[in-house]
Amino acid sequence: MTELMHSLRAQAQSSADESSSRELLAGRGPERARRQVLRSLQQALDRLPPGPKPACAAGCALCCHLRVAVTPVEVFGLLDHLRANATPEGFAALAARVEQTAARVHALQPAQRLATNIPCPVLVDGRCSGYSGRPLNCRAYHSLDLAACETSFARPEDASLGHPQDAAVARVHEGTQAGFLQALRGAGLDAAQYELATALAEALVDPAARRRFEAGGQAFLKAVRL
Repeated sequence: MTELMHSLRAQAQSSADESSSRELLAGRGPERARRQVLRSLQQALDRLPPGPKPACAAGCALCCHLRVAVTPVEVFGLLDHLRANATPEGFAALAARVEQTAARVHALQPAQRLATNIPCPVLVDGRCSGYSGRPLNCRAYHSLDLAACETSFARPEDASLGHPQDAAVARVHEGTQAGFLQALRGAGLDAAQYELATALAEALVDPAARRRFEAGGQAFLKAVRL
């Protein structure tokens, strides 16, 4: 990693840590801290000079078949966003998809979980229905080569396959996530990385999960850890 890339990552990490810690120390809660981190992330990305054009486009959902690692506060933030923006019928359909997807993930052996394509339950007609509330790892994922994504999608068991990314964008996302995790741990909050579908499923059926998290305990007792 070049000195510039190190610097970008370090600056993003410091900014995310400081901005989210400020909200947590002021007692404004982890959701406010999450939102502040998103602002910090966007500001860091806006400062980057123009880079290569991503191959990503609306309607391409190849990466939405991967397992996504999320912190509890991101799960609750996404769930609140989905509930606030869906009709009762739409939210009921989402809950059913979440339950079905979580069951599929739980049924897999650990080695299979990262080597099996399973559509995210938040997808609707190939598009993310929770796009504005999506987790940091979803925001970070991007590619400069659609063909590489298609090859990887066709062979999910081959961990050697990858895709090119914009190095500067990737370092900013890495630093932002590291800073946020650092702030959560500093505040005594669960910063473990859970699999998205299984965590959403548990959050939907166990209201105590949010209370455990806010009290500094382990948020999810059944969700898969990544």
